[in-house]
Amino acid sequence: MGLTSRRVQRLANFAIRPLLAAVAFTLILHWLTSSPSPHPKKPQDSHPHLSKHLIIASTLASNLTWLYPSLRQTHWTPHIYVTDDPHALTVPKNKGNEAMVYLTYIIDNYHNLPDVMFFHHDHNQAWHQMFSSSYELAHLNLDTVLKQGYVSPRCLPGCENVIELPGNVAPMSDLKTASRDVLISTVLTEFLRDENGHRVGVPEKITAPCCAQFAVSREAVRRRGLETWVGLREWLLETGVESRNAGRVLEWTWHLWFGMEPVHCPDEAKCLCDVYGVGDCS
Repeated sequence: MGLTSRRVQRLANFAIRPLLAAVAFTLILHWLTSSPSPHPKKPQDSHPHLSKHLIIASTLASNLTWLYPSLRQTHWTPHIYVTDDPHALTVPKNKGNEAMVYLTYIIDNYHNLPDVMFFHHDHNQAWHQMFSSSYELAHLNLDTVLKQGYVSPRCLPGCENVIELPGNVAPMSDLKTASRDVLISTVLTEFLRDENGHRVGVPEKITAPCCAQFAVSREAVRRRGLETWVGLREWLLETGVESRNAGRVLEWTWHLWFGMEPVHCPDEAKCLCDVYGVGDCS
């Protein structure tokens, strides 16, 4: 081999080595990122023996194209309420946002509830969702719902929207212009009871992850007698409080009605693991 040929070979080796190293690094990185998680997500149909109802609050304008493929894959039984269509599964009055739908479902099905219920809005992605609605339906851990009774699909690093409740109340007939804390305190004072039917004191503050999406067990719903759910819906139907604000009273307090502590702020990492099987679940 001549001097010129050896120089060409050395130059070629010098140029090719970095390229080979880059290719090797890319392959290793791809293998690491595409390897299965050490804690695979539990599929929804791992509980074929459980009855599972999905309650959707929708309107005629809702786009539910995301929902039907999800239902075929996850085996939820849908209860799709259309609040502005009298010919569909609907509500007594289109008032109070999702709350009217959720209360109507509970009242109509109280004596024949499934094992697990997922109360949900009608869109596939909202600002408050880490995962899409399709993902939530497919990966919600039903064991966690059955164990805890109430589960929010939203996992947060800390508490949000803490509401202080000084305990001020007003007559139920005079809440039209009441402040948020008076609205909440008055409704809790009127309807929240313990298992013996005694009034429960208004907590000093409340908070839970927003925003009117949650999964509950049959037992959690029946922690309140049917009369409580009927009373809440009657108030929602009859109150002079503006529709959106009346519905938000329930949105801020759902966790209380299903038996959770007033300040309900699950640890984010534990929530992700418990609810979706995401992260280091060891």
